[in-house]
Amino acid sequence: MSRKQVIIAVFIITISVIFFTNRSTKVDWSPTFDETKTKPLDTKVFVEQLKNWFPNSDVNTVYTTFYEYTTNLDDATYYENKNYINISGNYSIGKPSFEELLYYIGQGNQAFIAAHTFPKFMQDTLGFEVGYTLVSLQEKETASYLLHLDDSLVYTPKYPYGEGFIKDTLAAKQLGFTYNEFCEPQSNFVSIPYKEGIFYLHTTPELFTNYQMLEAKSSFYHDNVISFLPEVPVLFEKTVKIDPELQKGPLSFILSKPPLKWSYYLTLIALALFMIFNAKRRQRIIPIIEPLKNTTTNFVQTLSTLHLESEDYNGIIQKNIIYFLEFIRKILFYKF
Repeated sequence: MSRKQVIIAVFIITISVIFFTNRSTKVDWSPTFDETKTKPLDTKVFVEQLKNWFPNSDVNTVYTTFYEYTTNLDDATYYENKNYINISGNYSIGKPSFEELLYYIGQGNQAFIAAHTFPKFMQDTLGFEVGYTLVSLQEKETASYLLHLDDSLVYTPKYPYGEGFIKDTLAAKQLGFTYNEFCEPQSNFVSIPYKEGIFYLHTTPELFTNYQMLEAKSSFYHDNVISFLPEVPVLFEKTVKIDPELQKGPLSFILSKPPLKWSYYLTLIALALFMIFNAKRRQRIIPIIEPLKNTTTNFVQTLSTLHLESEDYNGIIQKNIIYFLEFIRKILFYKF
């Protein structure tokens, strides 16, 4: 590498190091509801707490759609009584999976779903309707209450899309509520029976995120909400459906540790720069061969100068006669 290339490489690597080491430490408040992440609006704390709420039961994670999950179950496992749990901002279940969930809950199972929005076909089937409050431009304390229980959770909303509530309907039985800006109670936790099973719907999924569970002064509210579910095995459906087995690989440990990850990236950048600067084929310099020059004119000028300087005019005349006769002979030879 030339000196110029070395300087460019060192400059790029230095800029990369400065960029990686001065990354913003601003808290990410995006509501992803990922049970494997530790961001404020993820649900890792909730999932870890499931083992304490159901100490004598298995907690299984559903990595696919519910329809795909049930098609791979044998009869004994399928008809075993279970709790289905999902925490998400948008409960985006497809129709085939929802129809399978309906049948599954109708066999005597329970579903606890905390979400901000629900599909229209789900609302029509179960007979409920969700309304929404306006998004508040300022953070202020609010509370969520449980009906018939002297318990509440005081919290400061961080969810950027306002809060939802379930409008009064004969199909839904109120279990919990909040107060709106006019001090009117609005249901945010209801139960809806379906055949032999029951749906528990909560419209404030933020209460089950890492931040709100860790900021809560006590766990009574969450304990009482989950206490509506019986002590049976749990099916927790992931919001981000990525099988952890697919994430395992030789680089999984390196990429999971920020210092190792950025060292790995810097190494890749250095290798890329090396390949770029050394991509040209190395070979000996090819010499430039000048073509032969026509020196006839120079020869004539040289002879003319010699004759002119020697003042041999007769010699010049005799040579012109000889060249002229030779020229005539060539013409006659080629012509005849």
